[in-house]
Amino acid sequence: MHRSRPISLAALLAGIILILAACGAGTTSSAAPSAAPPATDDGGGGTAGETVSLDDDEFSPSSLTIPVGTTVTFTDGEDHTVTEGSNGTAVAEPIVDEQWSGEPIVVSFDEAGTFNITCKIHPEMNMTITVEG
Repeated sequence: MHRSRPISLAALLAGIILILAACGAGTTSSAAPSAAPPATDDGGGGTAGETVSLDDDEFSPSSLTIPVGTTVTFTDGEDHTVTEGSNGTAVAEPIVDEQWSGEPIVVSFDEAGTFNITCKIHPEMNMTITVEG
């Protein structure tokens, strides 16, 4: 008489893990990572990937109008800050107040309004971001 053996749960899970690992094996991406994602619909009605350069002691562009939910990436900074405020002075509770560290500074604008951005090191560096909702 032949008796069937029940498969243990551990053996079943191990088999499933091996199958899933084999499905993902060999897939590689040739795309290099980028500091700022391309401008695309982020599913929330806004766009991702607006970029502002902090080069030559100015914000470039000096103004942006963006929809709510947009992510702005500040790049190319050296000895700068990205601070909500004006003329080198931060507002009482800034949404951003970061010193450039060699990495892009990424800020998500999730509320409508007008945001003044300044550099505390270079008070003449100012820009305006208008977020429309």
